[in-house]
Amino acid sequence: MIFSPLVSPLFRKFFSPLSLGLMLALLFVSLRPPALRAADTNAVAGTPADQAWQALQLARETPPEPLKEPTDHMLSQQEIKDYYALVAEQAGAVADEAKQFYTRYPDHAQADRAREIYFNSLHTAVEYGSTNKIAELEAVTAERLKDPKLDDDARFQLSLHLLHSAVSGRNRKYLSDDAVRAELEIRAWQLARAYPNHPEGYNYLMNLARAAAPEKSAALAREILASNQDEKIKNECQGLINRTTAVNQPLDLTLALTNGRLLDLAKLRGRVVLLLFWDSSSRYSAKALWVVNELYKTYHPQGAEAGAPDAKRPADQANALAVVGLNFDEDPAQAQAMLKDNKVEWPQYLDVPAGRTVQNRFGVHTLPMCWFVDKKGVLRELIGESDPQGIIKRLQAE
Repeated sequence: MIFSPLVSPLFRKFFSPLSLGLMLALLFVSLRPPALRAADTNAVAGTPADQAWQALQLARETPPEPLKEPTDHMLSQQEIKDYYALVAEQAGAVADEAKQFYTRYPDHAQADRAREIYFNSLHTAVEYGSTNKIAELEAVTAERLKDPKLDDDARFQLSLHLLHSAVSGRNRKYLSDDAVRAELEIRAWQLARAYPNHPEGYNYLMNLARAAAPEKSAALAREILASNQDEKIKNECQGLINRTTAVNQPLDLTLALTNGRLLDLAKLRGRVVLLLFWDSSSRYSAKALWVVNELYKTYHPQGAEAGAPDAKRPADQANALAVVGLNFDEDPAQAQAMLKDNKVEWPQYLDVPAGRTVQNRFGVHTLPMCWFVDKKGVLRELIGESDPQGIIKRLQAE
């Protein structure tokens, strides 16, 4: 599988046990029941309010046991889901306890601090999937947004934090991508319209458009195009529309390869073609080059080079996979250095800054990206990194 930074971290459904443990060790959530916490504070001197504050502090500062990977099996989705639910439940309990404290003791020296614990714990509960706390968090956020002392940036950060928590929580509930996407789209539009001078809302929307199915991608790109005047976003939206409308159509593309040949995709009809868009600066391109090279070795053993004249192509290799790299590095020398390190065996096209014909035509800005063209020359897949091997087998069998 090609590892592409798809949309955003909000769509990543798994965390390594190590990173999850470290993250949860920082959460101020108690796993101990309220009765035990109360017993721990019996010896604390002071007023009932002071004792209540000590109990709240203990609840907030006692982290859960990290989720450990079993020695005899991988953690199942259900085990991880159950753990998220436990974290969300305990964070919600801390939020309730903090609210009870500052409501009962509004004049206590720690009342304002308790309000912050309440707010932060609500965020944690929602982020880990407590959907019954979303309305409460929205209400508290809305109340904070009314503060006349807040500047525009502070208001924006409050709204952005709410978006992060709400959508992450839905993601941790293991809902379908469509459900998470719908939630994120609503909230991203709210953010974009409320704070037009901040790019984050439109960045979320662009990520959704890049990852959506072709019809939805084009529709969302048109909406963004109609409401945003940023030149870069406008260009990419138009490119998104161009490439999504190109799906299930013959792909008209002629490339000048680094070996001096011209490659017309029409000349490769009868073969499945994998197009890998990459650059040396993107985080996962080196991995993508390696993965695609392995696919090439598997599905194109001893095959002719893509772009070679038909007469030089062995007849028994007519169905072999053809692979072409399309590189978008600003400095071609960087591309050549990465190719030298990875020793790829398939031809490359450099979309140099002076031209940028392919990148601008199709709005390709999230890299790496993997497309598939079928034997008839029709563009079939825009997000081929999801299951490249499965796609190759399916298209070769047609």
